[in-house]
Amino acid sequence: MPKKETAKLSFESFVKEVSGDDGLKVVRSINGDGVTDEKIEADTKLKLVEIRALLNTLHNHGIVEYNREKNLQSGWFTYTWRVNSYRAMNNYLALKRRELEEVRRQTGGGENTAIYACPKGCAKLPFEKAAEFNFACESCSAKLKFADGTKELKELEGKISAIEALVKGQA
Repeated sequence: MPKKETAKLSFESFVKEVSGDDGLKVVRSINGDGVTDEKIEADTKLKLVEIRALLNTLHNHGIVEYNREKNLQSGWFTYTWRVNSYRAMNNYLALKRRELEEVRRQTGGGENTAIYACPKGCAKLPFEKAAEFNFACESCSAKLKFADGTKELKELEGKISAIEALVKGQA
């Protein structure tokens, strides 16, 4: 798949992860010159309140940016929104790098598949960590039980491979 198509899919994936399908509708309705929230409302058929909430969420994640102009006659502000795909992709890659580090931490480097889990579902720990806590859950103090981590380790390794491919493909 060409790099441009991969970037577009990654961008859309990030938007959906942050704001769902409605957020993706909002982003798709914003053209290069920028649009007002009222224009987005007309294009998407979403409520203005929902659109503004989505725009704020998208703005907080660096996906959209705005320009604010004051109408001198009415004193009201008009916000013109536009997509900042460069900043959004940088934020997305940073998020995926953090996720990659977290998954790597969970695998413990991959050399040990002995996992101990809390029966209440509070935590799953590798053998070394479980031993540090005397095989008691750090959250609820319940006795940790041995759980075969082979399947979980393979899932995490698959996730690592997918994230590494994404980060490598976008870098």
